[in-house]
Amino acid sequence: MPQFDPISATEYNNIRSSIAQQVGDFSAWTDHGFATSTTTSGYGRSFSSNTVTASSDIVTEQQMFDLYLDIQSAHVHIFNSINAAIAITEFEGKTTYPNDADTLSRDKVTYSHLTDLTTVANAIAGFNYVATEFNQASFDTSTLKLADNVTSVSQIRTTNWGGASQTQSINHIVEVDFGSHNNMLYYLNSGGEIRFDAQLLGGSTGTSNTKDWDWNRILTAMGTIRTNYRGGNWVTESYTGTGTGSSVSSLSVSTSNPTTLMFTKQGGGVTGGTPGSTPVTQIYDDNFYRIYGATNTSFSTATKLLFKIEFDDGDAGTGGQAEPGGAVGSPIDEPVTGTVYSNVYSHTPNSSITLNGTPYNAIARPVPTGIINTTL
Repeated sequence: MPQFDPISATEYNNIRSSIAQQVGDFSAWTDHGFATSTTTSGYGRSFSSNTVTASSDIVTEQQMFDLYLDIQSAHVHIFNSINAAIAITEFEGKTTYPNDADTLSRDKVTYSHLTDLTTVANAIAGFNYVATEFNQASFDTSTLKLADNVTSVSQIRTTNWGGASQTQSINHIVEVDFGSHNNMLYYLNSGGEIRFDAQLLGGSTGTSNTKDWDWNRILTAMGTIRTNYRGGNWVTESYTGTGTGSSVSSLSVSTSNPTTLMFTKQGGGVTGGTPGSTPVTQIYDDNFYRIYGATNTSFSTATKLLFKIEFDDGDAGTGGQAEPGGAVGSPIDEPVTGTVYSNVYSHTPNSSITLNGTPYNAIARPVPTGIINTTL
């Protein structure tokens, strides 16, 4: 087609459909006869553009702007930049009708602009979330809160545990409520995550080789953990530290007790035991921080994620604990006396685009709410 020919409705619709299922919400997918299964991809954008059915078969300036906004919104969410292949000034204020009396002297939205829009659409379609991250500027991270948007799901425990004749393992269970199945899918498909971290402070954390010291050390070393849904798998990993993550195709189904192990951080790694003995034992290597996951129903209908966050003090007295004066003590199942802090965060898609000084939502999802099932 000659580059100065106007864009037709069919050509316009083809560009829109090339990104609709990846970027749009459910209504945008079905506009073009895509499969109606809501387990397919989609960022959940409520498209500004609609399919063009004008009898004149000519695309208007407003329709061009709407499609430009949809395409550039996706590009900004993915890459944190407006794609320079086409600028808003390329069609702003131009006519699309070729039969004006002064058609040779007036600018038109033409086939060359179609090529530029296709370039941006191809950049979006080429993005592979399995292999590449969304730009992190496109997200808001905040402590997960209850429906009142005030109370945090974060947990604090000040009572001693882990010692002889005490509770050896503590945990708390948190639900993440997306409100609907589609909201959950849009959140995950557009790069949304649930994140975790923990601390143990106070107690005897300042004394080397004590149990408090080791718990403080492992929780600090694991950093921030995140779980997301990529390429059909639940991927959980330490984002800023170390630990054993996982990639699993499905989670357990439960409304009360998640059982799919998603992340583990092991304690220990410090030598101790009787001085001069062989072999030298490891202190606290049977202490573990773990995260288990579940969906509230099968994935095809799920509206919630459930997480059990466990602090397992499996150490029963290996020996090698520090005693006053620096001596190495005999085996003792000492208690955890520091304060435990366990936090859950939402990492929510929330990108925006500004065109000619006017801000627009790009890909913005509702922040999920939390429900506390059990406490530490």
